[in-house]
Amino acid sequence: MNRPLFSFLSAVILTAVLSLWVDHAQGQEVALTPMQATEVARGYRAEGLKIKPVVNDKNETIGRISDFIFGKDGNIYVVLAVGDFTGVGGHLVAIPFRSLKLDDPNGDIVLPGASRAALEKLPVFLSSR
Repeated sequence: MNRPLFSFLSAVILTAVLSLWVDHAQGQEVALTPMQATEVARGYRAEGLKIKPVVNDKNETIGRISDFIFGKDGNIYVVLAVGDFTGVGGHLVAIPFRSLKLDDPNGDIVLPGASRAALEKLPVFLSSR
């Protein structure tokens, strides 16, 4: 087989394979039902949570949310700045988001059973990204 014809056939085959792959890889439309939209609207904005103090169940301020980490496994973690009430520095620790109580009557974010001393004993959170 001569080289120009071989190159042409390779290009045609590659184009056909890529067009099938592109059709398969197109995004799917995601729609919210009215019920889901209502539930989303009742949720919490990340920036809104970051400005509130995190307290324990004794109403002692133990820190502020510095960041959120969305795990590849679907879990959500909170990076908590312990002992620094600006949320910028302090001892950073990662805790599961589900550990927080967001519906406190005082409007605080509560980490039940926690103390600043206990959180400061946790390993420091270091981000690689």
